[in-house]
Amino acid sequence: MANKHDQIAVAKDAVVALRYIMKDGQGDILENTMNREPVNYLHGSPAILPLLQTQIEGLNAGDKKTIYLTSESGLTNEDFTFDVIIDDVRAASPEEILLGYPIRLTVEKCENDCECYNGQVV
Repeated sequence: MANKHDQIAVAKDAVVALRYIMKDGQGDILENTMNREPVNYLHGSPAILPLLQTQIEGLNAGDKKTIYLTSESGLTNEDFTFDVIIDDVRAASPEEILLGYPIRLTVEKCENDCECYNGQVV
């Protein structure tokens, strides 16, 4: 993992790894990824609702936030809460930006002349 000075914040074209607990308006847990591998997505892509991405923007690895998605947003008929932990943020590769989603790297570091991903979605 990068040191504190090398960290980047969540922004467009960053690959974000996060875990979350999604609750409905009554507080019932609908989905919990806290004890699983983090969910990875390309920030700015349509993989996650733009309203949720806006709430995550600017966060760094290690940050926690509670995000509220209310029926007043017009995106849902119910209220939802997301307790989010950002596990990692890194700059996306040109291939990831082109594809619109993160890819799993198969080597630690990649030189300009290697094929460093196997095309798997993470």
